[in-house]
Amino acid sequence: MFAFSVAGRAITASFRVPETHTFHQTLPLPPRPTMIGMMGAALGLDLESAHKFAEKNEILVSVWGDHRGSMRDLWNYRKVTIKEYDEEKIKSRSHYSILIREYLYDCDFRFFFGSPSLDALEEVQQAMKSPVYALTAGNSDDLLKVTAVSEVREIETAPLKEFDHTILPGDVSTMCTPSVDFTKLPITVTVSSPQVFLLPTRFAFDGDQRAVLERQPFTFVRSPVNVSEPMEGYVIDNHAVILQ
Repeated sequence: MFAFSVAGRAITASFRVPETHTFHQTLPLPPRPTMIGMMGAALGLDLESAHKFAEKNEILVSVWGDHRGSMRDLWNYRKVTIKEYDEEKIKSRSHYSILIREYLYDCDFRFFFGSPSLDALEEVQQAMKSPVYALTAGNSDDLLKVTAVSEVREIETAPLKEFDHTILPGDVSTMCTPSVDFTKLPITVTVSSPQVFLLPTRFAFDGDQRAVLERQPFTFVRSPVNVSEPMEGYVIDNHAVILQ
């Protein structure tokens, strides 16, 4: 297996929990489809082509990330419709609605890309150094600044028990115990228990539309934890991650 990492920063980031409507809660970290989309933007591919590229070349991804705060933004938007409104309805703004979008603030990320194909991974690495399209951390307004791209190198799996600020496959929340004494942390440090989300992993594409074919649970870990049973993963740039 070969791998490399991409370090980046974003002032704001938002990774909407699928199928939320009036309240767009954000995931703590970008899921696999977001990272595949980012890879596709760097390569100049549309979303369907990016997923096909990832499947063909067995591209695996993971992430380490942290943020300094979060916020909620109130949006007032106009509904898209072919119906025409008279002057009275325009004044009453009945064709407008609101939603709340949750954002992460002042974010640091390190994205990990792996593949058994050295040629494919080197192509992705070069694209990350000079992306065709601007890279974002979720929304199109959440620009991501790439600060470093590592060299591609060969990696070996290892049994890992301690994780932080990353995503683990499956629901392993009951296997996690804190690996730090929270009572000794500064009051300014936010502590979080592992969160589990059921997220899309495979799609069927029809032009610009896509339908979910498969969902799987993932455990988002922020505060350092130990898992009761070792998990096969990799240590890349001093971060314990599981490529998936």
